[in-house]
Amino acid sequence: MIVDMHVHCHEISLEELESLTEEGFILVCVSDDYESSLRTLELAERLRGVQPCIGVHPWEMGREDYRRVLELVEERVDDIKCLGEVGLDRQFVPETYEKQLEFFKRIVDLAREYSLVLNLHTPRAWREVYEILARSDVEKAYFHWYTGPQDLLAEIQGSGFYIGLNPAFKTQVKHRLILEAADLDKALTESDAPYEYKGLKLSPRLIHETISYLSERRGLIKEDLVGRFYSNYLKLFK
Repeated sequence: MIVDMHVHCHEISLEELESLTEEGFILVCVSDDYESSLRTLELAERLRGVQPCIGVHPWEMGREDYRRVLELVEERVDDIKCLGEVGLDRQFVPETYEKQLEFFKRIVDLAREYSLVLNLHTPRAWREVYEILARSDVEKAYFHWYTGPQDLLAEIQGSGFYIGLNPAFKTQVKHRLILEAADLDKALTESDAPYEYKGLKLSPRLIHETISYLSERRGLIKEDLVGRFYSNYLKLFK
């Protein structure tokens, strides 16, 4: 089973999702807003191998009434184990940071109350997010496509949180360094599909290349890596 811990399934055709799940992918599907959260929940009902996450992406905070998503979490809490894509973003949308923070604190409270996984977006807000989690006694969190400082990487993983390894390592040196330094027992593979980064069309199938790179650079057997990441997924969602 190949784990894609962060994929925007609502932006991908049903036929493609069916093909991926038939190939053995586990798709942890994140949402951007209220409407995509509903679509994600619908996909989880239709497809085996889909783990739904609902939330409001920080990029949508200037347009979205996040209260609807908070209400949806309460209504559908028996159907979900994950909140995402949620977090803070000082890099791309700093103008909505205060609203982001207001929502994020409330979603963290829900994660703690219901023991839900947080699927996190954190550009240039890595430490703020980490410190909020630490103060809030959150147990389950995943830092998607981590590109922050390596000293903080050690703190994050040392606290029991997971970080995401993305095929963007092919074009992004700072993320390649994360792949080479991360504790793989506290890491998961992801794609962030169907996002396009520097000409690289991200896809769950590119996770095979992430596995191959880790195998080569760290002297590990590919099949063992696949098994390790699947085991990590099960531990996070236990």
